[in-house]
Amino acid sequence: MVTPTPDDVTRKLLIAVREVIGASQAELRETLDGLGLTVPLADALWALDPALPAPSMKVLAGLLHCDPSSATFLVTRLERQGLTERVPDLADRRSKTVELTDKGALVRGELIEAMVGQTPLAALSAEDQTAVLRLLRKALDLGGRP
Repeated sequence: MVTPTPDDVTRKLLIAVREVIGASQAELRETLDGLGLTVPLADALWALDPALPAPSMKVLAGLLHCDPSSATFLVTRLERQGLTERVPDLADRRSKTVELTDKGALVRGELIEAMVGQTPLAALSAEDQTAVLRLLRKALDLGGRP
C-alpha cells in the first residue's frame, strides 16, 4: 500500500473543502434566488455582522478577499436593494462605513439561517463540527505553515 504524501493529503483536503462550499451554495440556490441575491452578494451580507462595528469599504474588501472596486460594486447593488447604506465614519469623516439597514438585517438573518441549515456540515454531529472548526482555526492560526 502506498502511503499518501502530505501534499496528496493537503490536495484532497482542499478538494473536500471546495466540494463542501460548492454543495452548500447549490443547496442555497433557491434561497438566494428568493432573496434576490447572488453568491457574492450573500458573502457581502454575511461579512456585515451587526454585532460588530460597521466596516469601512477597505475593511469590507479585506473581509471578502477582493479589491476595493469589487466591494464597492457589491455594496452599490446591496444599496439598490435597500439592504445596506454607506455612512460617514465618525472617526474619519473622509471614510465611509457600510451598515445594514433594518431590511438588510432581516435578509441577513434569513440567509444565515438557511446557510446553517442547508450546508452538508449540518449533518455532522456537534462533536465532529467542533473538531472540524478547531482544526480549521488551527490551520488559519498557523497561516498555512506546517
